[in-house]
Amino acid sequence: MRLGSTKREVRSRASSYHAIGRALLETAKALDVIAEPKYGNGLGIIAVHAAIAYTDALTVAYRELKSVSGDHTMAADLLEHALGRRADPAQLKRLRYVLDAKTHVSYGGSYYTLDEGRELLVAVTRYSTWAEDMLASRPA
Repeated sequence: MRLGSTKREVRSRASSYHAIGRALLETAKALDVIAEPKYGNGLGIIAVHAAIAYTDALTVAYRELKSVSGDHTMAADLLEHALGRRADPAQLKRLRYVLDAKTHVSYGGSYYTLDEGRELLVAVTRYSTWAEDMLASRPA
């Protein structure tokens, strides 16, 4: 398993990343309510960053590690490492899908439709529900 570049973070910092994840998810949902067709990329970018913040919260809470790799897809491998047997393969797959989409929605030079942005938001919402449960049962 490739973990990429990481840095140590004290477990108490997990709550900051958690708060950021929640705020970004709320922002994405609010944008979805007022969305116009041209908002697909913006909605997708905010949703992806919510997933990244939730992932940072989990890896810091469970292993006191945070990914600092330029390759965001490595965060899923770090999450799998941090959670060990607690890692849900379906959620890891969902996270990998979201992280892979980051490159396309942010830097791909392609117009993301509103439906595509919403598809990412649905995936991130499902991932965040699981992440919330994992954070509620995290080590003290």
